[in-house]
Formats: sequence, C-alpha cells, structure tokens
Amino acid sequence: MSNVIYGIIAPHPPIIVPEIGGARIAQASSTRSAMEEVSKKAKSLKPDVLVIITPHGDISATTVHVYSGPVLEGDFSAFGDKKVKLKCKGEPVLGHKTVGEAKASGLYAAEVPESFLDHGVLVPYYFLKQAGLNCTVLPIAVSLASLKELFEVGRALSKAALSSGKKIVVVASSDMSHKLTQDAPGGYSARGKEFDDKLVELVKKDDRDDILSFDPVLAEAAGQDALWSIAILLGALDGSALKSRVLSYEGPFGVGYMVAEYR
Repeated sequence: MSNVIYGIIAPHPPIIVPEIGGARIAQASSTRSAMEEVSKKAKSLKPDVLVIITPHGDISATTVHVYSGPVLEGDFSAFGDKKVKLKCKGEPVLGHKTVGEAKASGLYAAEVPESFLDHGVLVPYYFLKQAGLNCTVLPIAVSLASLKELFEVGRALSKAALSSGKKIVVVASSDMSHKLTQDAPGGYSARGKEFDDKLVELVKKDDRDDILSFDPVLAEAAGQDALWSIAILLGALDGSALKSRVLSYEGPFGVGYMVAEYR
C-alpha cells in the first residue's frame, strides 16, 4: 500500500520557462508540452502534498536535507528574470516524519529551515502551478550518497506519507547529460549521449534495479544530475502499482531533458 499517487521525472532548465526562454523555447517544444501534460495530470489527482526532489539547493555529501520551512519562495533573478516569483506553503509535518523514518532506518537525513527555492524546484513547480495545482510543497535536496541509500530515503518518505494519511505526488527534478554538444555547459563527451540513451531506455522498461546499479563511471563522464533524484523517487514508488511512461526526450541546448511519469 502506498500514498504516492503519481510520480514525475522532470528537467529543470530555466530556459523552458516562457518569461526566460522567450522565442528559444520553441527549440524545446516537446519538453514544454510534456511538462504541461504531466502537470495537468498531477493537478487532476488532487494531492495533499507535492514533493520535489532537487539536485541543487542545500546539498550535502552524505545527508539528505528536507526543507521544513512553513513558507517557501524563490525567483529566477539569477537567470535574468525578476518578474516571476513563486511562493507556497511548506509541509513541515511530513518533512519531520520523513526525517524520523529515515533516521529510524539508519539513514542520514536532517530537517533544514531552508525557505529559498532553487531552480531545481522552481522550474517543475512553475509548470505545476500554471496547471492550477494548489497544495503544500515539500522540497528535498539529494545527497551524494549511493543510489541505493537514496532509494531507502525514498522509502522513508513513502512510509511517512502513509502514516500521515497524506496523498503525495513526487517529482524527481533531473537534468541528464550536460555534455551532448560541442557548446554544451559541461563541454562535449560522446559518453553524454550514451548515458542519456541508456537511462531513457531503462525508464521506458521500468527497470528499477538497473537504474539503481547504474555504471558510476558512465554517469560521472556524462556530467549528469538525474540519478540521485530518480533514486529517491523510485524508493518512494516502492510497493506501489505505478508504472513508467516516457513522454519526451530531447537535448536542444547540449543538456538532456527527459519527461516521464509513473501512473
């Protein structure tokens, strides 16, 4: 039994936000359309809490940080836009329960009074908010622990949601390789496309074991920030009947963007 009612893998490039990307978002139209689709689906399910797992923000080498602030807010001023500002109610109760479940299992997790939302949270939340989703938000920052340990943190989140009686949607904020083209942010590596092709295929097949045992050498060479968030999502989905579907993949700006759902 699980109170996780929907899962999303979503990219977080600010350029797909219309106010930032302008005409350039036409080059990422598949990503934008897919984000709008999953956001509408999430809204229709009427969750109590939206959990967004970010590989940015308050990152630790060993400890997963759960944002316990009662009010959360952020903007895209770091990306040249000062008009779009997002604010929401936090979810300190579920955050506290999640950390308690994690610690009870011997995992490294901690509540932090963080209230600032980084772009790993803001970009997916922008689309969900545009779709009309209105619920509390619980951001969780990944750590650089093993994928299997992060999977267990996801299981702790699921246990906390079940004990609290809250229905949750979980978003794994995940950009893939940053090395797809010569002008990519991380420089070019042929291993970038290799990584992206492999991860997209594993998600399509819903092969969770192989994702959790993904080749760390390939992941490092690709310059990705997807696997940590996805590992926590998969842990949260453990025991649920939700199955994967990839809606889109593209890499127009040298970074791989995959949008997928677990429904």
